[in-house]
Amino acid sequence: MQVSRPGQIAAAGLIMVGLLGRAWAADASSSIAKLLEVGWSISPQARAAADAQYEEVRRLAGDDVRAIEASWLVLMQQRRFEEALKRIDEHIAKQPDDLTALRAKAWVQTVLKNYHAAFVSIDRLSLLLAADGPKTDADRAVHDESISFLGRFVGYFGGPAAELVNQDDRKALEKRLLDRLPESQRPLLEDARNSVLSKFIEMTDESANARDKAVASMKADKEKTLAELQTEKQGLDAREKELEDQRTRLNSEYKTQMDELARQDQPLVQQQAQLSSRANLLNADLLQTSSRIATLQQLFAGEKDPGRRQQYLNEINTLSLLASRLDADLLGVNRLLRGVASQRAAVQARRVQAQSGTVAQFERIDDEVAGLNKRERRNGVNEKRASRPVAATSSKIRALSAQATAFSTYDTLPLEAMKTRLLESLR
Repeated sequence: MQVSRPGQIAAAGLIMVGLLGRAWAADASSSIAKLLEVGWSISPQARAAADAQYEEVRRLAGDDVRAIEASWLVLMQQRRFEEALKRIDEHIAKQPDDLTALRAKAWVQTVLKNYHAAFVSIDRLSLLLAADGPKTDADRAVHDESISFLGRFVGYFGGPAAELVNQDDRKALEKRLLDRLPESQRPLLEDARNSVLSKFIEMTDESANARDKAVASMKADKEKTLAELQTEKQGLDAREKELEDQRTRLNSEYKTQMDELARQDQPLVQQQAQLSSRANLLNADLLQTSSRIATLQQLFAGEKDPGRRQQYLNEINTLSLLASRLDADLLGVNRLLRGVASQRAAVQARRVQAQSGTVAQFERIDDEVAGLNKRERRNGVNEKRASRPVAATSSKIRALSAQATAFSTYDTLPLEAMKTRLLESLR
């Protein structure tokens, strides 16, 4: 049969469209796969790369649900849960019966503490599981895992998070979930629920044991600290008494030294006074004698009578001998005065030395007492702190408590498996 030229052109056009479509699909799949590759990390660089690649995915893949799924998988991997929830809603809007997306939505809502919305999503997931059974082995794996997820969900709110929701509502939800399942599948939910409760009890026991150990350790540390502080207090009190005794002894020794130096100085003071008085008298006599000699010398010089002149000369000689004796006596007294002054200076130097030595020892004692008082004040603060009631709030206990009440402890989305399934669908 011969094909007309217009028919040949139309056929060629259809082939070209098919080739372009396959090329476009390949580009879109490649772009989605790249998004999963560059964004599968929590680093800032991966976040920026994922955001940029998602724009490229939207340009090439448009509203392809696989592009949306890849986006929320990446956001989940990067712990950007609020953004991921928006993309999951876009996914569910296009595929309302997607079990994986609906499970992810309930999981994120629980992590974000939007418990009422999570209950609604779980109820919706249960309805889908009851309405549409698995058709392949792969579907059955997803179906069974979703049922187990329902069990872990109700187990979480029946144990670890029991205080966060109304238990009547939780029990009603659990009853609906079980009623929708055939008898053969109910153990999947119940076993998953019980595994959460068992793990919670185990972790609670571990936390309680850790708390008991922490309390015992803290009590022992407290008793040890208080005993050490008491021992140190006794040592400080004893040292303070020693220093006070030293101060008393120093005062007594200082007074004894000062009394002894005063006793030694007293006769020197008397001797110095006597010698000073003697020196003053000698000095006065010497001045008077010298004055009389000067007068006689003037009379001698003006006298013409030989007899009178001789008389003046004899008296001058007698007075000169007396002046010499007075001067010699005065020199001796002054020498004695210098000796007494030197002795008194030595006594004064010993007095100053005793004073400075005693003051230095008092300052050392005062400094040590101030240091002891400072240690006593610090020990008082430490004793007050150590005497507080023991409260087990160690980082390990806080970590165990936080872990025991976290939903991710009991259920973790299999992001790697979800990613692998999505990549296989892109081939």
